[in-house]
Amino acid sequence: MAQPRTVRQLRAAAQPRTAARPSQDTAGATTPSQPAGAASGELVPAASRTLQPRPQPQRPWTGQDYVWWNTAQVLTAVRAGFKPNPVSPVVDPIRPTHSGEVILGSCDGEILAFKRGDNSNYQPMRGFFLAGGAAGLALMAAFFGGQAVVNSRRKRRAERDAVEKWRHLANARLSVSTHGIYLGTPDGVMFIGYQQIRECQVTGVGEVMLAATNEQGSVRLKVRGQWAELVMVIWAALFLPEHPQLVGRSWLPGDWLLHARAYNREVDTSNWP
Repeated sequence: MAQPRTVRQLRAAAQPRTAARPSQDTAGATTPSQPAGAASGELVPAASRTLQPRPQPQRPWTGQDYVWWNTAQVLTAVRAGFKPNPVSPVVDPIRPTHSGEVILGSCDGEILAFKRGDNSNYQPMRGFFLAGGAAGLALMAAFFGGQAVVNSRRKRRAERDAVEKWRHLANARLSVSTHGIYLGTPDGVMFIGYQQIRECQVTGVGEVMLAATNEQGSVRLKVRGQWAELVMVIWAALFLPEHPQLVGRSWLPGDWLLHARAYNREVDTSNWP
């Protein structure tokens, strides 16, 4: 037969049970509870990050991909405040116009100007470049002593042709530097500094449109060449970081960063706009 419990025993049984207090070491600090499966004093590894599998290549890696990849590397360097290194296998021997200037890449190119065929819209091009030449279609001639002759030819052409479009002006060597671009024609070498460019956008693969001004006048050109995108990227990074093509990365194909990763050519875009 069970013994009757005392009043003290009944009161103790009625008290709610509390969780056991954590133990304390000799210094009085609370000892944290051990993770499940960990022995005392054993380090518990942090949860490892889940690495994304490298995608499979969907198309070959081409020379144009090489150009885009190097252009992306220049963008990352410029955004970080570093001076980029040359990215082209061939760099023309051009004497820089600025201290510390680096010629990044050179390639064959073409210069185009937007010409109006309507005579009423004919506007003589004013002297933007200080260079000369005899050929009527050469860009330099339009900006030197023979400008009147060239303007006369342009006027007659406008009278004959009512179509408004971009037209070939000259073949050129395009060299892109940290400070601007050099356009080399048979008549001379023109320099357009990034600080002179007021507008620049990629209008196609290997093609940019730019508008520039200086004390001699203004000019609007299209420049075609392998390193054309590099012109817009550097200019926008320096003077217009909110450029829609830079922010939207539309100067690259939409899946290009994934394409580069498939070939183990990942690009650090952490500092891109």
